Amino acid sequence: MLTDVFIRLIAAISLIILLNANDITTSSVVVSICTFLFLEITILIPKRKLADALIFVPFVVCLIFLIIRKPTNFPIYLAFLLLSLIFTYVSTILYEEVITYKQKLYKTRDDSVEIESLLKNKNKHLVLEQDQQIHLATLNERNRIAREIHDNVGHMLSRAILLLGAIKTMNSDENIMPQLEMLSNTLDESMEKMRNSVHDLRDDSIDLAKNFDDIIKELTNFQVSTELDFENNLPKEVKFSLIGILKEGVTNIIKHSKGDKVSIILHQNRNFCTLTISDNGELNSDIKKMIQSGIFEGIGLENIRQRANACNGDAYFYCNDGFTIFARLNF
Repeated sequence: MLTDVFIRLIAAISLIILLNANDITTSSVVVSICTFLFLEITILIPKRKLADALIFVPFVVCLIFLIIRKPTNFPIYLAFLLLSLIFTYVSTILYEEVITYKQKLYKTRDDSVEIESLLKNKNKHLVLEQDQQIHLATLNERNRIAREIHDNVGHMLSRAILLLGAIKTMNSDENIMPQLEMLSNTLDESMEKMRNSVHDLRDDSIDLAKNFDDIIKELTNFQVSTELDFENNLPKEVKFSLIGILKEGVTNIIKHSKGDKVSIILHQNRNFCTLTISDNGELNSDIKKMIQSGIFEGIGLENIRQRANACNGDAYFYCNDGFTIFARLNF
């Protein structure tokens, strides 16, 4: 904008000089002021082509004024007027080209920033997906190792224990009996440690997010909203209880709910986690009475409470605006 004003200012000054070069009169001053104002006002016109076309008007007026005045150096004045016109027109066109290229540059920069942001988001998504695949592969490998240990080593140890029991039964030599007892105790201890290791491998491989996702997929006829904020390092008892509570809650919704919306919220805190399962269905009066009286037979809610109690927690049930299960599990 300032460059455009400066170009029109130079054009106005050149015309004023030209109009008053021969003699300063009232008419030359009036025409000079009008010329200056007209050139500067054209900046305010939003259509650039029209504004550029109106630049010629002051020069035409100046030419007419010179023809009427007929100065002695008319050819020189005419050449000066033509040079001023060419300078003004070329400067305006060049300025507009610069503005156009600058806008294209800004647009290109904005597009590149947007593309860079999209690429970063895609890369982040790919990294998360790769981490998830690695995590799933690790869990599958743990399950495979646990299964191999159970099927192969476990069976061999069991056979060794049975054979040793038979040898102890048939043995009549009291001198080797202590050694056989020691060997039996060693095999029993090995068997117990192997079982604990297998259980630990399987327990660590419980993918809570995948189990939740599989259970939630059963709600095909409901609009489901989820808010799952937890880490997969929860204790195994808590994982089992959460999966059991969600499974029971989803089963109850599918069987008894007459609503169309379900909300599932899981939040993990430092020493406990909470699971809320809500739907907007209307309960009949009999079920409401059972819930209010604490009699849960036949609708699976007692099972939910027992699972929560197993983790030193508790479960609560609400019948306002649908039905809500709220379970708190400590760890």
